[in-house]
Amino acid sequence: MSSALPIRLVATLALGGVGGYVFVEIGSPLPWMLGAMAATTAAAFTGAPVFVPAIFRRLMMAILGVMLGSAFTPDVLDNAERWLFTIVGMAAYTLIGMALMAWFLRRVGKFDPATAFFSAAPGGFSEMVILGPSLGADDRIITLVHATRVLIVVMTLPLAFRIFAGYVPPSDLGTGGGVAAIAGQDLALLTLAGVAGLAIGRLLHLPAWHMLGPLLFSGTIHMLGWTQARPPFELVAFAQVILGCGVGVRFAGVRPRELLHPVGSSAIATSTLLILAVASAELMAQLTGSSFKAILLAYAPGGFAEMNLIALSLGIEVAFVSTHHVCRLILVVTLAAVLAKFYWVKRGPPADNTKRG
Repeated sequence: MSSALPIRLVATLALGGVGGYVFVEIGSPLPWMLGAMAATTAAAFTGAPVFVPAIFRRLMMAILGVMLGSAFTPDVLDNAERWLFTIVGMAAYTLIGMALMAWFLRRVGKFDPATAFFSAAPGGFSEMVILGPSLGADDRIITLVHATRVLIVVMTLPLAFRIFAGYVPPSDLGTGGGVAAIAGQDLALLTLAGVAGLAIGRLLHLPAWHMLGPLLFSGTIHMLGWTQARPPFELVAFAQVILGCGVGVRFAGVRPRELLHPVGSSAIATSTLLILAVASAELMAQLTGSSFKAILLAYAPGGFAEMNLIALSLGIEVAFVSTHHVCRLILVVTLAAVLAKFYWVKRGPPADNTKRG
């Protein structure tokens, strides 16, 4: 690691922390993540060398996975049967939305076919960036399109819930207290869930394994009633700062002229997906009697970690939202992998279309 990188990292986290504090003071939902995201994104747009290594984000996602898993209490299974219909609706929304976005990016945005396809997935950010270049897609454009999608959705939905539904975020981020409030035995179980979940997730090659593995392990021990504890406030707040900074730094090092086309195209496509999500959530709420707010968060095309954190911050059926996003992630990644393999077999190795700025 270059000697300058630790300084850049500390400066980026300090900037994110200040942004988070400002958002706490103004009463924003999900303040530590949204504040860090806003501050580092603004800095990146001005050319500041903001930086957060990928390993930091992965470790923080493990902590948040444990946190989200704590929402899977024993009574969750009693309600799981009613989720089947909304999961089917989510799959239909995802496929329709992905097809519309791919068409728009290809025909209107003038992306090449591979880049349009991997940019259109409403989820699986990391997986799309890995799979796309293997078929000649432009990984820089894929990154910018997905980062813009996550940024727009995550900045829009919490504020919309605050303005139109009057949601006020809990001061403890839904954690239940600081580290001093957690018994030693519970802290050990939560640590085990994070470490063992990471190992199991990687061993099983789960999509987003660094978050999904700990989520499943934590969900299991909570449903079994072994513990009701949640990770401490201090750790969850720091994890949110890391995640917020992680979105903002995606725009670092990109020249302004490189931003206009992919970011503008993504903004239009994402807005369309959000409108479709609202309409789909309203329809499914009418058909199933489930909460419109919960379905909207379950369908919204934001990041896996970010959308679940919004649900956690607003206290909206975290287990319901998490389950739907897990299903969507598996659907998107599986579909992308299958179609990528089909494309490769039928057409042979594609030419390298990646553009390096």
